[in-house]
Amino acid sequence: MANDRFIKLLTKDLSDQLTVTEREELKLLLQDNQEYREQKEMLEDYWRRDKAHYAVNAAMFKKVLDKIKAVEDPVAPRRKIVPAIWYSAAAVLLAVAGLFFLRHSRVRASDKEPVALNWLQKTTRPTLKSLITLPDGTVITLNSATTLRYPDSFGDGSREVYLDGEAYFDVAKDPQRPFIIHTNKMNIRVLGTAFNVKSYQNELMSETTLIKGSIEVTLSDRPSDRIILKPSEKLIVQDNTSIVRNTDKAAASHTDSTGKGTRYSLTNLTYFRNNTKTVVETSWVENKLVFSDKDFTQLSGQLERWYGVHIVFENDKVQEYRFTGLFEKESLPEALDALKMIEPFNYRIRNSVVYIY
Repeated sequence: MANDRFIKLLTKDLSDQLTVTEREELKLLLQDNQEYREQKEMLEDYWRRDKAHYAVNAAMFKKVLDKIKAVEDPVAPRRKIVPAIWYSAAAVLLAVAGLFFLRHSRVRASDKEPVALNWLQKTTRPTLKSLITLPDGTVITLNSATTLRYPDSFGDGSREVYLDGEAYFDVAKDPQRPFIIHTNKMNIRVLGTAFNVKSYQNELMSETTLIKGSIEVTLSDRPSDRIILKPSEKLIVQDNTSIVRNTDKAAASHTDSTGKGTRYSLTNLTYFRNNTKTVVETSWVENKLVFSDKDFTQLSGQLERWYGVHIVFENDKVQEYRFTGLFEKESLPEALDALKMIEPFNYRIRNSVVYIY
């Protein structure tokens, strides 16, 4: 049944176990079914709101996934009988998570802190940017291919928003109400400051760059950790089995009690070719595409959003090329021709797809 398949894919998605093919399949199911989209949004919101319960249920999901993988093995016995059982288990887990979320929402509604009744969403398409002013006076600039979810009003408690993509925040000061940005890998807490956040769900690496003030960052998989950034510092976060904190002098390695976790490095702002007027991390706000020592794979994501195309590599070696440059008004062919002057490669453009070889 289609619903069984959706349950399985959503279970894997919530546990970060989807393959590339399965992710595309889930995307198609969501496109064709409004109810599926609502279920996915509700559970993702639940995941973000309560990290302690997330950890417990993630472990439960993992057990289910282990069983699903086992029955998918061609040599596993009783393959025709067991899957339905474990799909049902997955469905039960999703239902329990959904019921908990509903109960949790009702509890919050009864608290003194008012809960926003109406959530708004702003999404920018590739090649476009947009500016949003929140009810508290916070100004947010959204980069291309970015989605921001925010309430139509803030209560007396914290001010919370959800980000998938890249945005520059100029947060209005309010010592009584901290401003919190939730992303897929980290949560950022501030009182009033200016900083940049880049966290696309389809990219392995996320980062936040502080311009002024101070911010506190917690990692999604270990909410007890606290990372404090000072002005002109940048935090880079990516999935790994250890934590690495870089300093100007040396790199120190740490692991949590399980030996697993998220790796992060704390560095300084990147200035383009030592020009203190051009900051790589925030140059997009000034309509400049600036990159410094980026490999072609990383750069391709920026190019896709900047020019509204999809890039396909037909030569693995080309993906390892590294580039430093600045584009402002160049067309896509002009930008690619400029990169060709640095490293040898060829390309062809078919509609909105760029083939690199």
